[in-house]
Amino acid sequence: MIPENHLEFLHAVWTRRATYTYVFFGLNIAVFLLMAFAGGSTNEQTLMAFGVKANSAIAQGQWWRFITPVFIHIGWLHIIFNSYALWIVGPQVEKLYGPARFVILYVITGVAGVLGSYLFHPFAISAGASGAIFGLFGVLLVFGIRYRESIPPFFKRAVGTGVLPVIFINLFIGFTIPGIDNSAHIGGLLAGAVLAAVVPFQKPGAQTLPVFRTIQMGLLALIAISFFNVAKNYNGPHLSVSNLGRGLLPAIPTMTNGSPSQDFSEAINGARRSFVASSQALQTNQIDRLTALTAETARSLDRLRKIPSLSAGSDFLAGRLIRLLQNQYELMQEVQASRTVTFGAGRRLQQNVAEYEKWSRDFSQWVQTEGSHFGIGFEMGKDR
Repeated sequence: MIPENHLEFLHAVWTRRATYTYVFFGLNIAVFLLMAFAGGSTNEQTLMAFGVKANSAIAQGQWWRFITPVFIHIGWLHIIFNSYALWIVGPQVEKLYGPARFVILYVITGVAGVLGSYLFHPFAISAGASGAIFGLFGVLLVFGIRYRESIPPFFKRAVGTGVLPVIFINLFIGFTIPGIDNSAHIGGLLAGAVLAAVVPFQKPGAQTLPVFRTIQMGLLALIAISFFNVAKNYNGPHLSVSNLGRGLLPAIPTMTNGSPSQDFSEAINGARRSFVASSQALQTNQIDRLTALTAETARSLDRLRKIPSLSAGSDFLAGRLIRLLQNQYELMQEVQASRTVTFGAGRRLQQNVAEYEKWSRDFSQWVQTEGSHFGIGFEMGKDR
């Protein structure tokens, strides 16, 4: 015979849906994919633009950085491990406490983790759902102790003191592996334990109290407002399909030579050098140099076509440079075939040079107005 209180517990676990666990799971994945369109979650410019914890930015009034880091992850391993942990432990807590209280527990412990990082690692950026996940572990720990008389024996290994080995192992990993922010883990864990001590689990058949429903709606609205502020103040790389390769497949060497800004700078500078060198060779009728310069221009064009998208302005300028370099490439092929710079070829060269000078002025203006957002300085306005 199963005691009636155990039946109540089993009914709560088996019949409730883990709706918000999967909502938060999906939000984590959606943010990760959006960051891929901006060049990837390991790019510091993208991370800052999407709202990671950064004390200097918070000091400037960007309060939403206490909320948004809970849903941001840095790299594939980070998102995989945290998503797996949320998938495993989230449904347990949500089915015990109900959706309204689960949202309260998850968001507040996540923010507590960000606060721990804010206080103890003020000079590092950080993000991730780890604080919230440790918060859920803290909830299960205290739940198992607080309701030990209501828990069926075969559930005691998953809650209460049965959670301690998992907590200790993960904290040990955090203390031994560089780069893991254990202050966020501990902050979330302590917040989860405190909340579980004061927030009762939702018994089967019980209605959600208005106070919990109100707090739930308020926290969900706060998440929406926080990401609205991220979008409103966004100054990171332009979201573009052309960035997906580097954002989703960081292990491919050709896509990880540097940051998007570095790759952009190198591609632009390479194209400019190719254009200047080919123009000088054509103006001085150095036909013998054209074979090597044609090959170099082809490589510059190939790299330019794969250039990361930083903004709409950079995309427009890159497109103009591609068309200009393509015209120069075709002109060199024509001169190679005729072995001389004809009058018509000379006119085309003049047009290309005039267009290049105009492009250079427009590009220099873009560097002054937008380039600083991506760490691109005035040195890119010079041919070298």
